[in-house]
Amino acid sequence: MIRHMADSKQEIAAMDDAGGAPTFFREQEAFLTTLDKVTASAGDVETWSQASAPAEEARMIREMRATLELYQEQPTCLDPYLERIVSQLMAAIEGYVHAYHESAAVAADGSSSGTTGSQGSVVSISRLNGVFDLVYTLCKVRGYKTVLRFFPHGVADVEPVLSSLWRYTASLTISSWTARYVMLIWLSLLSKIPFDLDSIDSGAANLPTLNFSDAADVSADAARSHVVLVDRWVELGKFYLRRPGCEMEGAAVMLSRLLTRQDTSASLQPAFIAWATLEIRDAAGVNHTDGSASKKGLDIASVLRINGALRVLCHLLRAMDSATPLQGYIAPLLDVFESDVVEQHSVTRKLIVKAAQRLTLLALPPLSAARRASARPSARTNLGAGTNAGISTICDFNHGADNEVVGDSPVLDFEIPEQAEALVGVLLQRLHDKDTIVRWSAAKGIGRITERLPPALALEIVSAVAGILKEETLGLTYEIQRGDYSVGSNVRDAACYVMWSFARISNLSTKQLFGELSATLATALISVAVFDRESSVRRAASAAFQEHVGRHNSFPHGIAVLQLADFFSVGIMRNAFVVASRRISEFAEYREPLLRHLCTVTIYHWDLKTRELAFDALRELASLAPDFVISDLLPSMVASAASPFLAVRHGAISAVGTVAEVLAAQLKLNADNKKTVLSIGESISTRYIEDFGAALTLTAVVKYIGCLSRARWDIDGDQALNKYFDYFERALTMCPNPQEVVQEFTAFADAYGITLDQHARIVHHTQAEKSGTLREGFVLALGALRTQEDFKLLCKLITEGATVEIRQNAASALGQFCMREAVTERHDFNGDGRVADENVLAAVSALLGGLLDRTVDNRGDVGSWVRRQCLCSLQGLFSANRLAWLRVGGDRDLALRLLGRVLHAATEKIDRLRQAAGMLLEQLLYGQHDPALAASVDVLHADVSRCIGQLRLYVPSGRQGPNRAAGDAGGCSISWADSEAVYAQLVHALLVSENELRAPLFEGFVSAGAAEPQGKFAVNAVAAFAGALPATTATAAAAASAEQRGPGWSIDGLVAELTRLLLTDRQTSKLINPALIVTDRLIEQGALQAASPDMWIPLHRAVQRIAFKLRAPQRLLLCVRLYGSLALLSQELARLAAESLLAHVGNPIPKIRQAAGDQLFTMLCVNGVAGIDGGDGDERMLEIEQVLSETDWVQDSTSVKESRGRLAELVRQVLGKKGV
Repeated sequence: MIRHMADSKQEIAAMDDAGGAPTFFREQEAFLTTLDKVTASAGDVETWSQASAPAEEARMIREMRATLELYQEQPTCLDPYLERIVSQLMAAIEGYVHAYHESAAVAADGSSSGTTGSQGSVVSISRLNGVFDLVYTLCKVRGYKTVLRFFPHGVADVEPVLSSLWRYTASLTISSWTARYVMLIWLSLLSKIPFDLDSIDSGAANLPTLNFSDAADVSADAARSHVVLVDRWVELGKFYLRRPGCEMEGAAVMLSRLLTRQDTSASLQPAFIAWATLEIRDAAGVNHTDGSASKKGLDIASVLRINGALRVLCHLLRAMDSATPLQGYIAPLLDVFESDVVEQHSVTRKLIVKAAQRLTLLALPPLSAARRASARPSARTNLGAGTNAGISTICDFNHGADNEVVGDSPVLDFEIPEQAEALVGVLLQRLHDKDTIVRWSAAKGIGRITERLPPALALEIVSAVAGILKEETLGLTYEIQRGDYSVGSNVRDAACYVMWSFARISNLSTKQLFGELSATLATALISVAVFDRESSVRRAASAAFQEHVGRHNSFPHGIAVLQLADFFSVGIMRNAFVVASRRISEFAEYREPLLRHLCTVTIYHWDLKTRELAFDALRELASLAPDFVISDLLPSMVASAASPFLAVRHGAISAVGTVAEVLAAQLKLNADNKKTVLSIGESISTRYIEDFGAALTLTAVVKYIGCLSRARWDIDGDQALNKYFDYFERALTMCPNPQEVVQEFTAFADAYGITLDQHARIVHHTQAEKSGTLREGFVLALGALRTQEDFKLLCKLITEGATVEIRQNAASALGQFCMREAVTERHDFNGDGRVADENVLAAVSALLGGLLDRTVDNRGDVGSWVRRQCLCSLQGLFSANRLAWLRVGGDRDLALRLLGRVLHAATEKIDRLRQAAGMLLEQLLYGQHDPALAASVDVLHADVSRCIGQLRLYVPSGRQGPNRAAGDAGGCSISWADSEAVYAQLVHALLVSENELRAPLFEGFVSAGAAEPQGKFAVNAVAAFAGALPATTATAAAAASAEQRGPGWSIDGLVAELTRLLLTDRQTSKLINPALIVTDRLIEQGALQAASPDMWIPLHRAVQRIAFKLRAPQRLLLCVRLYGSLALLSQELARLAAESLLAHVGNPIPKIRQAAGDQLFTMLCVNGVAGIDGGDGDERMLEIEQVLSETDWVQDSTSVKESRGRLAELVRQVLGKKGV
């Protein structure tokens, strides 16, 4: 059964994940079967003396509760079975409660103080806690009002339930709160029995005294026998009004039903209302004479007292039909309602709003059927009687306050009590509350009260609410920051839905009211649609705008604006902020509201990325309304630049800088405006650039200075310029993103220049004695300087920088240095108007040195950062100076080295690096060969030109038309992000004639072949390339001579190249491991089978040289694996490999011994029998197999050494070699 219920849970969970919901009680059969078992076990009288339920019963109850909780969202699925479930459970509880009542009474008569014993006939207080938990779960899922209909409600149940609850209360520490809650709501049902409560009071008591400090009102006298049942009932309810959680709600419901009976309302209700009022005032600390609050804050006990009394009052007021019993209590309650002492407790404020609403409704006459009909014209009247009739009816209601209606209709004008007006004021005030539950409750109360008021007064309230809508626009901008996130997106989304619903109002007078606010609503909605952070809110605002335009067309330029801010346009944040807002601002009605929202809300947003987009939007919009920005918005932004709040300060400073750049021409015309803008630099407090948040403030300040620099503002005095330079110096030290700071510093240096002292300070910060982290930004700043010393320092730092970040920044700065010199055509250090040839060659040589950076640390291949930046700088250099490549091409060695290393980078495993190399390669092959330029400088070296022509055969450019270069391989460029396509295409470039290109390209394929998952693509490409090659070098040379090209590749050449890579310095080379892996994979694929036997012996020796005295386990494993692959090629190689493997069987590293033994056994199984002389070969193979399989090669013991000696002897015999 439990398995069946679990399967059902999984089905429901899967259905919920698919977007569905249960439509019926799927587990009803298993659940009801379990229910029968549980009720049978719980109803067993013999077990009621036990302290807890049996383990099986408790387990079944847990499963049943878990099943019920699955239906929280669809509780009506339980309704067909609810009566049976509740009836069975309550039948067990009813019998238990009666037995507990009788057992406790007998124990009390016998002077026994314990009712929780487990011996004799005493019933345990906790035996049915699990069943009570199950009933509570039903109440939680389906609601207590529905579940309560199936509770037993006989007269005989009153005293047992009340006395049991009393004793449970006396044993709070051991009784279950769910049991107390169930008995409280049970008593609320029993309080409605149609008999006088005095007639069912048997007088039996002997109840224990409640000794609790917070139950002062529950006196010990209430436990004596002469106290009537009703008094004990009320006192028990008062006690639970101070309890937290569900018990408070259960007590409030119970007392409200008890005190509204005919036989108790007159005698008990006034005294209870007086007690509740006093309880609220005392707990709130309100002075009884002047109504002032004596407390600044409430403790938990006081909050619970207020909440309990307010809850029961709300239930009572709902059931009362007259305000007469409340005379004299409204004023004291108003003192609490208007006090600030409850401002920190949202639930208390919600209960105050609910109580104020119901007090006001009691003070107003009820809404009769005739009044309701006149206030709400029917659909038949609106649709059938014609437009004029509908308008006439509404106008008669709105303006007929002076008319009296005879017959059944009451007079529509009457006097409103003064206290009711004060209560309405409380509700209107709470419409501004910070918590949604309070505002929602207040809004409901305002709606219900307005329906009861005369038309004139109702119109006043509607106007007041409309004023709130106009002031706050229904929470469209509601947002509260909570640390690094905010709350309010749901409120803004709901506000957009409310605005959407306004468009669907059918009442004509309400339409007219909101028609007057159409301009306000339109601008508020469109501001949110383009400037809100959340895409869901932007789309909701767009939908609300669309609904108004479609139904009423009362918004200015509705259709045109909607086309610019539709559902899809506002979905992309940058498009909404920058593009849509710019186009919408071309309409005058929206221009100033959008700018006001942008400069008062969005630029101060807590999210940094949102603020940055706001600055971009301000750059687009400011020029459309310069006078409005300068006169209305700029002063407040300047004032906010000194704000103590980091987000506000950052937004204001950056926004002022943006305005100063965009509106520089207008601002410079007025001396006051100029002074206002330039005052930002003086208003920054020192602590803002030293304490927490200094980096963000400095980022805003340098952005502001950069904007002034680009607009060429006149800055008076060297003191201001020196202060600006100090800001940059501090920002380069502290800001995490030095690229942005250097960009602004470049603009500053171009506009105002720097002094020799400032230049020396920057260079000093790049020295080795400084921390690496502090040096990184200043190295990047060297790109903004223009001296030969700076150029040489950058060339040096690319390869000799202490950290990878310094080398990366040096490569970036060198590229910027060369590009700025070429683009701006300023006088360089040679004074001829262009970057000198020797400096171009030096820059290219330095950047090529950076392409060799292979640094690896715990962050991974960090050297790739330097390599990629070098490639980008080279591309920028050749793009900015088209003569540079022709100058480099005149130097054969440098040009071929450049092409070779770019080809090597084009085979990298990192996609972004491969893309950068591919773009540079295409530029070198196709983008630098303008005949007009070639005629003005030295032509390319012949070898370089030949290599370029050959590479064009294998690297397509994708260029079309007459500009397509001669020899272009095709009209579709390589997708450099697709490693498989790149390797398949680029492998043919190995056929170029110059070894300076072939060697680095092949090394690139070897490096890529060891990486995963791209490695298989590189190896497959080389294997396919090898399949088309001749076997020997002589054959390849003959083919190359016949085709009149340089010497080509052969299979022997591939093996020789792999051998060369294996023979490099094993201490420094990064290619040994990849070469071992690629060689092994190529042998496995059969790509090297055609190689001459003589080519394998040097390769085997190279592997032996690598493995000699090697302690690196990973490389040793690769060598062992390659020995096994080499043994497959020939018998001689098998013999040599066996000797090498036998040496590694005795390696000190256990896993190396194990791997060598495995490879040796595999090799002998393939090659061993073929080399055996004599008939005992099978016996030797069996003995070898036995030695290899039975020896634990991981252990360091004498048996391993003995096994290795015997194994060496047998292997040499099998392979045909005599002797040891």
